[in-house]
Amino acid sequence: MEASPAPPTDDGDTVTITSALDHPFIYLLFSLAYLFVFLTTIFGNVVILCVFASQRRLRSLPKFFLVNLTVADFFVGCFCVLQNGINIVMLRQRWPFGYRMCQVYIYLLHLLPNVSAGILVLVSVERFVAVLRPLRVRRAFPRKVLIASSAAVWISAALMNLPYFFAVMYMEFPDEGDEKLSVCIRDTHAEFYGYKIVKSVTTINCIFWYCIPLLILGIIYLTIFVVIGKADTCPQSNKLIPNDEKPGVGIATEEFRARDWRSGSTVTVEKRKKVGRLAFGIVLSFALLSPPRYSYLIWTTWRDNTVPRSVTSWTNLLQPATFLLMFLNSAINPFLYAFLSSRFRESIRDTFFCRRDIDKRRDIAIEMSCRLNRQRRHNSEYDTLNDSQYPRTNSFERTKSFDPDKVSVDISS
Repeated sequence: MEASPAPPTDDGDTVTITSALDHPFIYLLFSLAYLFVFLTTIFGNVVILCVFASQRRLRSLPKFFLVNLTVADFFVGCFCVLQNGINIVMLRQRWPFGYRMCQVYIYLLHLLPNVSAGILVLVSVERFVAVLRPLRVRRAFPRKVLIASSAAVWISAALMNLPYFFAVMYMEFPDEGDEKLSVCIRDTHAEFYGYKIVKSVTTINCIFWYCIPLLILGIIYLTIFVVIGKADTCPQSNKLIPNDEKPGVGIATEEFRARDWRSGSTVTVEKRKKVGRLAFGIVLSFALLSPPRYSYLIWTTWRDNTVPRSVTSWTNLLQPATFLLMFLNSAINPFLYAFLSSRFRESIRDTFFCRRDIDKRRDIAIEMSCRLNRQRRHNSEYDTLNDSQYPRTNSFERTKSFDPDKVSVDISS
């Protein structure tokens, strides 16, 4: 490996070191890692977006937030992963895309992870309401609330990260021959009315878009686990009125469950366990893969630039490694959808095999019709068998009015 002068790093320092990326194996490893994350992010999120667009049954309340999360992850693949890999790994901090793309790149590189964090909070809050109050979730999140909350996350993240669009250091140096060397980094020394704008924005973003969301998510899922744990110890959903002690309770319970099924909510414990599994997996990946990047940002922003930086050939790998972990969060979300949700797996299969929703609805209608016909035949046989013992009313009314003490057998015939 040969030592060569490197352009300014992410925090604005110019150092002359022997980079570990000059080693062929390390260079190949990071290049393949960036390529894998890029292709996985693009392909996986495109598949999920196609599934959302083609499968009508996925256009439900919680899926609206997941669509926003998928769009943010797709933008990460389009505008961040490939450009970051070319800049850091392939060209050794050299930027070949010009000044305007440099501004857009730095801006989106900080904006999109914050949007993902905000959408995760919305997903978790919706799951929290769905577990604790399943019958009220649709009233708590009407269409206007969905659109307004999602728009608030995108707009607030866009405004809070706007200083990054202007705090850009784009420099050109003469390279060997007649070519010019361009560098695109954050300007950590940029000031606004005497304030270090990049330091302030980086710190506020870390607190507002990582620490606070992580605290909220921890409280939400701890509460969900406590509620589910208590529900596991209850043999019946209604402990106040046992079903076998009052007449008509069984019928009312069945009607209640039918109404609950039609409304899209479920009150069973098993359903409550499944309802937060997907969201918890996404949140867990966010909690594990995001801290390295935020820690690196805080360190490079607040360290004393007047003190010589102790840099070895291996510490230069910290920057691309933290970026890869952050990008990996956007890449694995589509696989979490597939592995943690049976409905997503079925919808993905239907999309690949070009099965339309009308075919699904037709199959369900045929199945329900067969069940109703079998039930009618059963009721008809029951009516024929007991016609001499019961008044001529339908089976439902006979079940409600049946009294063994008042039944008299007609033996006159």
